[in-house]
Amino acid sequence: MDIHLLRHGIAAPLGEENEFDDGGRALTAEGIAKMHEIGLGLRRLGITFDLVASSPLLRAKQTTEIVVQALKIKEPCEEWTQLEPNGSIEGVLRALQKHRDKTSVLLVGHQPMLGLLTCFFVFGSDRVSLALKKGGMCCIQADGASLKDGGELVWMLPPKILRAIGEKSGKGAR
Repeated sequence: MDIHLLRHGIAAPLGEENEFDDGGRALTAEGIAKMHEIGLGLRRLGITFDLVASSPLLRAKQTTEIVVQALKIKEPCEEWTQLEPNGSIEGVLRALQKHRDKTSVLLVGHQPMLGLLTCFFVFGSDRVSLALKKGGMCCIQADGASLKDGGELVWMLPPKILRAIGEKSGKGAR
């Protein structure tokens, strides 16, 4: 199973516009544009997913929608509370076990959860967190039958590289 972890795009800060509710923070115009380029970059790389799950927080759901649209994925997306900023690694593992027949999974969420999850898979410990920039992504290859045994980091790309790949696909690709 290829597990792709994607951090949400640039979002508005906490403030009156989101009633000081972290869950209501929307992507900014810049965040939307950059995530669109990242989606195009993933499409250009030929990456596809047979399961997409997102944190229920608005900025993660918007990020998911943009990427799913760019990749023309028809399958419905799932919402997993385990992908919230202070989610549960055990919860993510249980949710993934229900989908062990999938070959390529996209999980969209937040720091510190994604960084901790990455380190758990790669190093077997969640005592440290790997920093994923907003719009950054990594791919971990793991045995779907025994996710607790960890996995191998296949690649990790910062958002700038994913956007550059998307820009090379040309303006007509939108």
